[in-house]
This record gives sequence, structure tokens and C-alpha cells, in this order.
Amino acid sequence: MPASRPSQVENGKAFEYAVASAFCDQLNASPESSPDYEHSERCFAIISSEKREKFNSSASRSVAHILRLEQARLDSQYNFRIRLNSDREGQRGDVRDVIVEAQDFEIGVSCKTNHDAFKHSRLSGSIDFVSRWGLSSQGCSERYWQIVRPVFNELADIRETSNATARWSDLERVPERFYWPVLDAFEDELLRLSGQGSESAPQVTRNLVTYLVGSKDFYKVIDRSRNKVVEILAFNFNETLSVSRTRLPEHVIGIDRLNGGQYSKTVRLTRGFTFNFRIHSASSRVEPSLKFDITAVSLPPTEVYATHLILD
Repeated sequence: MPASRPSQVENGKAFEYAVASAFCDQLNASPESSPDYEHSERCFAIISSEKREKFNSSASRSVAHILRLEQARLDSQYNFRIRLNSDREGQRGDVRDVIVEAQDFEIGVSCKTNHDAFKHSRLSGSIDFVSRWGLSSQGCSERYWQIVRPVFNELADIRETSNATARWSDLERVPERFYWPVLDAFEDELLRLSGQGSESAPQVTRNLVTYLVGSKDFYKVIDRSRNKVVEILAFNFNETLSVSRTRLPEHVIGIDRLNGGQYSKTVRLTRGFTFNFRIHSASSRVEPSLKFDITAVSLPPTEVYATHLILD
């Protein structure tokens, strides 16, 4: 039988390896051995030679560009250490995949392949997203639970009575019964906590963007080699990078159904941040949960460094 194609996760890990290797080559450094590094190395080995070449090209160009931006802080005498971050740290808010350590500073890079999603968060009848996302210690309101729990309880009943064989395609009026009530409850909860009239708005809004983007400063490198382009963004909330400072928004301006159609909410914040939350079923079979695909519609152009490099 022919070998199976690498998954999206394996491709992502392979690109992390390519970026780490490019830092090692250009800084004359050695990688730190770890289970995460060895796993990424194995993923790089199983992708096609053509894809390895493309990943290496994207990584080399991106790393060279980042090092030029950070040149003022670099010293050839530094003992550079290159390591891969663990997935556990990502779950805690540190979304950097590759980390360069030297003396008293770090350069972190988040590596993506052909997509620029920020989060893939779940909602369910038991997931308190307000608390889990770190928005507020008070958690979701009773009004939120009154709306969403019946929705997810119905999905749980459908799954149980069908012995987990029911498919979403078997159900009628899926948006009206499941998607829209949950989306509207989500909107109301965000506005309650972070709308312009809320005393908690500044802190909740800062916490929301920190959750979506990440708790540490980093460069985001998106390989789009199928289009012969690599994209680089930089988020510098804590001013640890050599690019413009990124300032956090103060409140939500509004929420609407744009930039993603009827199955999403677009959250517009101050300072030029706009995120789209598209809800969907993560499986073809009915489950008592729904999943968000969260992407940026717009980012502040003067505060989030962004560039595209054309690949040969």
C-alpha cells in the first residue's frame, strides 16, 4: 500500500524543524535535544523531498529577515540556544514554536503552514469559556448557561439515542437549532463583559486578545509556498522585540455577522483589531460540542509588523 500523506499537524511540525534548522545555520548554533525536537525532525523526514525544499526555502528567507530586524540586539559572541517549545506551553498561552535564547533576551517564532488561524476553541454545555479563556474569574453568566445548556443537552441526547452514529447531515435546521443560539449567547456574553459601558471592559478585552494571540511576544511565520510567498507578522505587546510596540485594545466596539457568513460572529475592537469567530462541528458525527475557527480580519497596521516575502 502507498504511504499515507502527512497530516496537517505533521506538516506543521516539519516546518517548525525547518525554521529551527535555519536559525541554527544562520546563528552557527546547535539545537537543544528534546522529545519535541526529535518529533519535529521525524515529521520533516516523512514529508516529500519537494516539500522539504519549499519549507527550507521559506524558513531560510524568514529567519534571515527576522535576524535583520533583530540585528541591533545580536552579538556574534553570544552563546545562542535553539529549542522547540512544548505543546503544553501553547495550551498555557505561550504560542511560540521555535525559541532562540541568548544572554538576557529571546526571539520566539510561531510557525504556520498555509493557514493563519489563531485558535480552535470549543464550546459546550460545561465549558466556561469566560473562565477558561482567562477573560474574567466570575465566569459565564447564568443567562448564558440557560441558553446554551439545552442546545448541547439536545445534541448529547441525539448522540446517545443513535449510539453515536448520528451525523450532522441527518439533522434538520442545524443553524437555527444549534449554531445561532450558541453564537448569539456568545455575543451577549462578550458584550456584557467587554462592551463600552462595562467597567470590566479594559481588562476583559486585554485578556481576550492575550488569549487569542498569545502571552509572549513573537514573530508569526506563515508558509504559503504553494503560492510562492511567506508571510511574517510580529506581535510585540511587551516590547521585547525590535519592531513597533503592539498595544492592546480597551473594549469591544461591536459584534456582527460579517467576514465569515451566517455561521460566525465578527468581533470589532478598538486599536484596529477585528477577529472572526466561525462556529462549526468538528466531526461529521454529532457531538455535544461545537468548535470555533478564529482568524484575524484586521490588525493595527502601524503596531503589528507585517510583510510578505516572495519565494523563488
